[in-house]
Amino acid sequence: NDPTGPYIPENGTVVWTYLVTNTGNVNLTNVTVTDNVTGVVGIIPLLRPGESTTLTATGTASAGQYANMGNATGTPPVGGNVSAEDPSHYFGQSPGISLVKSTNGDDANSPTGPYIPENGTVVWTYLVTNTGNVNLTNVTVTDNVTGVVGTIPLLLPGQSQTLTKIGTASAGQYSNLGNATGTPPVGPDVSDDDPSHYFGQKPSIALVKSTNGQDANSPTGPYIPQNGTVVWTYNVTNTGNVNLTNVTVTDNV
Repeated sequence: NDPTGPYIPENGTVVWTYLVTNTGNVNLTNVTVTDNVTGVVGIIPLLRPGESTTLTATGTASAGQYANMGNATGTPPVGGNVSAEDPSHYFGQSPGISLVKSTNGDDANSPTGPYIPENGTVVWTYLVTNTGNVNLTNVTVTDNVTGVVGTIPLLLPGQSQTLTKIGTASAGQYSNLGNATGTPPVGPDVSDDDPSHYFGQKPSIALVKSTNGQDANSPTGPYIPQNGTVVWTYNVTNTGNVNLTNVTVTDNV
């Protein structure tokens, strides 16, 4: 009689039943059952004292709160008609959930994501939003690499909550996938995934300086005639896993 009534998935089947009982002491004829939304449900030609008959109407659930009013009107042998009304409600549920997973403040759905020094701190945040029109319970946030992040006991429609997990950056390209799953009042759970990435940077550089073709790290190095030509070569190699820019080569002399 009162909202919300049963929860029914949006576009699910609604079955209204109308139980009509003759509570008087005379026959009722042409008992007409109507609904203020769906119209005429049916007519019972004769309903004896104490007798009951059930009529049925079927519909498709719309999203949100729904209400309608049933009416039964019968004709006694003499006098005016008698009638009774009864309301009914349902809530058409359209559950939804959204997850936005970020790495060090960057949504980072695609690689590379933010650059983080190897062994540096990684902070993953999981923003969970109830995008539907019903409460979600036992909202569980997991990560395909780090495991269970946490559980939100109750998330109201339109409400958001952020969970956090901290890790240590490993070298190279890293990716993981977050998942949020919640339970609506009826029907299957709803869930959403969101990937995130970072690149664990391990920069390094190598320099090999040669004199007239010799590495010559220690003296004496090559013998060169006085006033002869000296050619120094500087072989620079990026030995890390990230690009290096503005690589400047200097010599103390």
